Amino acid sequence: MTAVDWSGASFRGEGLGMSSTYDASSFTPARSAAAVRAGVAAVLHGLTGIVVWVDKY
Repeated sequence: MTAVDWSGASFRGEGLGMSSTYDASSFTPARSAAAVRAGVAAVLHGLTGIVVWVDKY
């Protein structure tokens, strides 16, 4: 499992610290595309079982 998170996305899981506040407007097309690219790149490079933080979009 590889996940992508950002401010406003929140998350579900244990041991990851406090979740950020959920904000539906943070799910923009640009941020969603960046999340998919980051997740796929992580898996293709063997970096699984991690959370990738994307907060520049």
